Amino acid sequence: MGTSEPAFLALDGGTSAGRAALFDVSGRLLAEAVRPWSYETPDDAAPWGREFAPDRFWAELCDAGRAVCHAEQAGGPYQVVAIVATAQRQATVLLDASGHELYAGPNIDLRGAFEGLRLLNERGPRIHAITGHLPPLMFAAARWLWFCNRRPEVCAQAAHLLMMPDWLTWRLCGEMATEPSSAAESGLFDVVRRAWSEEQAEDAGIPLSILPPVRSAGEVAGRLLPAAAAALGLAQGTPVVIGGSDTGCGMLAMDAIRPGQAGLVAGWSAPAQLVTERPVFDPSCSLWTSCSTAGAPWVLEGNSGPAGSAHRWARELLLPGASYEDFDSLAEQAPPGSSATLALLGPRVADYADPQLLWGGFLFPQANDMLTCGRAEFARAVLENIAFAVKANLLRVQCCAAGAGQAPPGVGQAPASVEQAPPRAAQAPPGALRLGGGLAASAMFSQILADVLGMPVEVAAVSPVSAQGAAVCAAAGAGFYADILEAANCMRQAGVERLPRPAAQAEYLDAYERWVQTYEALRQLSRALG
Repeated sequence: MGTSEPAFLALDGGTSAGRAALFDVSGRLLAEAVRPWSYETPDDAAPWGREFAPDRFWAELCDAGRAVCHAEQAGGPYQVVAIVATAQRQATVLLDASGHELYAGPNIDLRGAFEGLRLLNERGPRIHAITGHLPPLMFAAARWLWFCNRRPEVCAQAAHLLMMPDWLTWRLCGEMATEPSSAAESGLFDVVRRAWSEEQAEDAGIPLSILPPVRSAGEVAGRLLPAAAAALGLAQGTPVVIGGSDTGCGMLAMDAIRPGQAGLVAGWSAPAQLVTERPVFDPSCSLWTSCSTAGAPWVLEGNSGPAGSAHRWARELLLPGASYEDFDSLAEQAPPGSSATLALLGPRVADYADPQLLWGGFLFPQANDMLTCGRAEFARAVLENIAFAVKANLLRVQCCAAGAGQAPPGVGQAPASVEQAPPRAAQAPPGALRLGGGLAASAMFSQILADVLGMPVEVAAVSPVSAQGAAVCAAAGAGFYADILEAANCMRQAGVERLPRPAAQAEYLDAYERWVQTYEALRQLSRALG
């Protein structure tokens, strides 16, 4: 290719879509292609079970990869010198000894809900003490138990259990490996030891032999196989590098890898993570303790749940076919606080020890037949609702890391409520929050988030930070940087900083308190409604 410049291809198996992105050595996004996808609900796993067709998903990702590698928008010529994969957390694939996929399930596959609830009731505190995660209903152990009960032939044939990033790496190079940020989302991983838990595997009846070896992000896993090379239109033998989970890679891309730094990868969900130098466990078992992709080894997380999906639902409801910019323009027509309109849709306060189905909707003041809100207030309230949930979770994470998390892990205590956050005067945490993911494309959301938090929000230069973080791993693995930390520092692109606006910040202090009170009342109402 003559004087071609080196580039890194990142494949990202997200919850709502697959993505391929091409980055140069400086971390600049050269081209990207997105392929939306959907899931199937098998009859025997209805209504909560979800599966994906592995061959179709793989073909979609390869098609996207081929598109970006030969895209005119890349401004080439570029030569792909390393390939890397990242993907949604909790997504799991089972393969037989010949490499045939027996089951491929996304992070939203809840077929193991009843098995997970049984594990929660029997061993909840102990599971959290080992894995840092509750409830077990969304993780691999509960799904495995479901298969034992409903499709025992799958468990009998299963020779390999891979998380989705690991499966994509295997598809690329034929080597099986995982790394801590992905393995920690299986419910089978000891987050303190950063190794597979024999106790968890034995309790679920999962042979340790079917779990892949744990390696490090940024290591070369293998070389691109002929079939994958043909599907992508790339050279056989191109290095394939180990990436990480989508959230872990996103934190890496935003260079949020040092103790005390906070990041939010706001895609389908909205995990607010705080980087810690030691594993911090929430005594109430309501938050997640997990492993990072690189940098300080651990993170403490409060996940607000379906933020991006709620935003997309609201866009289609209020402004069908609208872009982020169109929705922002509509929301901007309403004042901060949305004329006292509240949206309680999707995002929630993390309380993983007490999974509960919440009712939701819009609430707004009314006087006789005069309503003070319209589409603009509804649109802004949706964005504010996400920001309020992020604030509640970030406060709980910071409060736990500051002292509450020092209690011995695994102690069963009553789940903390959002009302147990610090007093209002202490709620504005120091520093800044780094923001990436699909919702970072909404300028309105990032500004509202800064106003609600009362702190700067550093918006990533490119919204697909998971793919960018994976490219950081590829650059390190290909030897362009001394290590993954140097690659992260050099490949982070300057973004936009949103500063809180005093008037809006003051308005949101009251609006947030109103949201907290309403959320707590809604929890009680949801219990009563069943």
